Amino acid sequence: MAILFKLRKNNIKSNKSYGKWYAHTLRNTELDLTEISNRVQSNSGVSRANVVAVITALQSEISQGLKNGHVVNLGELGKFYLSIRSECVDNPDDFSVKKHVKGVVCKYIPEGHRRQTDGTLHRPFTEDIELKQISEYDEKGRISKRVRRGGRV
Repeated sequence: MAILFKLRKNNIKSNKSYGKWYAHTLRNTELDLTEISNRVQSNSGVSRANVVAVITALQSEISQGLKNGHVVNLGELGKFYLSIRSECVDNPDDFSVKKHVKGVVCKYIPEGHRRQTDGTLHRPFTEDIELKQISEYDEKGRISKRVRRGGRV
């Protein structure tokens, strides 16, 4: 299976990449808790009910850890942390949480380590992925020809 993408033209005039084309990932179907728990059950010998119970407890612990300001490190799965989105102010004394904080977002960093040989970052979740382009577009963003271009990253 591959990650599908199509090319899109950047039409945001205020963006420095205006008019340029970029790869846009197409999402496949969603893998939900039922499917995940069924797959884990079939691969581990643990009952589906126990898998769901552990995942539910894990979600609760992750949530509590994040709300207490921790970076939640799940080893080979990766790390989760919260980040604040806010507007800038000229003077720190003018900053107001209600006025300037626009939201809190959960960030994820996949597990990774630097290779001793060349110092490059190795992230198992994002390596050895096959990509396939599904179509080409004209200047107006209409499909001009269907293609099957791709490669591995």
